[in-house]
Amino acid sequence: MTRTSFSGARLLASLRAFFAHSPLTWTRRFAVLSLVCIALSALTSATLLSRHVSERMLWRNAELAQEFLDSLVRMQDGHRLFQQGGKARQFEQLFGEMARMPGLVHTNVFDAQRRLVWSTNPEAIGRDAGVNAELDEALGGRLALESALLEASSFIKPEHAFVPDDGRDAIEVYIPVRDAVTHRVVGVAELYMLPTRLIDSVHEVTRYVWLACAGGGLLTYLVLVWMVMQADRQIAAQQRTIVTNESLAAVGDMASAVAHGLRNPLASIRSSAELIAMGPEQPREANDIMSEVDRLQAWIAKLLAYAQQGGRALQPLCLRDLLDAVLAAHAPRARRQGIAVSCELAADLPQVWADAPALEQVVDNLVSNALDAMPSGGQLRLSAALEKGVLSLVVADNGVGISADDLERVFTPFHTTKRSGLGVGLPLARRSIERLGGTLTLESRLGEGTRARIRWPVRSHSATQHPTTRPGTPTP
Repeated sequence: MTRTSFSGARLLASLRAFFAHSPLTWTRRFAVLSLVCIALSALTSATLLSRHVSERMLWRNAELAQEFLDSLVRMQDGHRLFQQGGKARQFEQLFGEMARMPGLVHTNVFDAQRRLVWSTNPEAIGRDAGVNAELDEALGGRLALESALLEASSFIKPEHAFVPDDGRDAIEVYIPVRDAVTHRVVGVAELYMLPTRLIDSVHEVTRYVWLACAGGGLLTYLVLVWMVMQADRQIAAQQRTIVTNESLAAVGDMASAVAHGLRNPLASIRSSAELIAMGPEQPREANDIMSEVDRLQAWIAKLLAYAQQGGRALQPLCLRDLLDAVLAAHAPRARRQGIAVSCELAADLPQVWADAPALEQVVDNLVSNALDAMPSGGQLRLSAALEKGVLSLVVADNGVGISADDLERVFTPFHTTKRSGLGVGLPLARRSIERLGGTLTLESRLGEGTRARIRWPVRSHSATQHPTTRPGTPTP
């Protein structure tokens, strides 16, 4: 294998490795590549635009000088001096006053044979022009222009010695002088101009062009990167939704299998335990068996509820009654653990339209989690208020709290920090609240407790009198 083919193979392998990444890892690569492309585009645009604008300004200045010189030669029949071989003194009378105009630093006049017939430098009169492309272009009948504002001179001409030190941006214009009748070029006037205002304007416009291109490029880059980052977040959210839906499908299949496979055996086990508990010995183990059976049945109920698609018809309910019922169910456990329970509800709370069983299950789950977090006692606080048409319900405790890492994953199905937990309680609660058009958020710190906040809009009867179950969705 030759060195060329080996290098080509390595380049191909590098390109394959460069593009072999999932779309979500391309944000930084896009940011770098777009920055390079936009920077190159802005640089090219600024260069071309500034050169074009500067060139147009300088050419317009040269055209004005040409019009002035043509008028001067035409009024004084100056073309005859070139045709009749006029003396330097005669050219002085014709071009002298013009050479002393503001902005002109040096003037040369050439005849058709490229001989210098007059100059503001008397010692140069009579010399040959030498190599001068702009002079040849003017002798050909075209206005010629040269300036460091457009490009640096390829070589230093002898007449450049007469340009002031601060005249590095001087404009060198070659104006053809024509015969008034035949319009044949009979000579060339070379003007070294230093129009301060024009040069300052060229520099100012150039700065504005560069600033505009740089600002536009930066704005374009920021907008593009922001859009890609937004798209990246949306794709990531969609991927999480897909994963959650796949988990939900697995939960549904598993829930159906568990429900059909365990409900009847569990019912038989509980019935047998009840019969044993009713016997003369009444062993304590029978009560433990019934307790464990009840716990397994509760797990099955959670699995079925989480697998449920859609919702039920909404109905009006009193939030105070719902909270009292949930707290009453957990009151014995709260007393055993030495937990103080308080419930503060705003006086202006209206009836809410919601799926009562689902909402009760959500509150029950949050209260149960709060009690689990305070095995040695604490405070459980429930509060509800109406904020700009949005009902806010808070369940707070001062228990063990949740770490930052676990807090990011508490709503992930099957993620749990409890030894006997299933990991579907909070996902089920969030899903139920989202069906109501609300949100469920958690705030927690280790050793300080947890604060769960439910927010959902208060709906009118007309907006909620129809069932929210979507057509074609199964129910457990």
